[in-house]
Amino acid sequence: MLYIGPVEVPGGDDHEGYVSGVAPDGGRSDIWTDARRLPEPTMYAPACECGWHGTAVHPSGPDGYRAAQRSWIDEHFALLAEVLPVVDRLGRPLRPDSDFLTG
Repeated sequence: MLYIGPVEVPGGDDHEGYVSGVAPDGGRSDIWTDARRLPEPTMYAPACECGWHGTAVHPSGPDGYRAAQRSWIDEHFALLAEVLPVVDRLGRPLRPDSDFLTG
C-alpha cells in the first residue's frame, strides 16, 4: 500500500505497507509476495518495507486481508511523526480506498 493522498507526506515513499501471509510455523511472506496467493496462509498480518511488522494477526480471507491493511495504516503509517501533521490537515482519518494504492 502506497500513500497517494491529497497532502504530501515527506518520506512517505519509505513506508510502503503490505499484507504478509503468516505460515503455521510463524514464518512471514515478504513485500513481493501476494499473500492471497499463498497455498494456505493461516493468518494475515500488516508489515512495512521499512522493516516494521505488526503484532495483530487476522484470519485468511477477504475480510482478514482488509483488516491487515487497516492495521498497517492505524498501527504504523498514521503514527509516523511525518504523517501526524498530514492527518491533522486532512481533518479526517486516512482512507485505504482513496488515500492509498492497495494493489
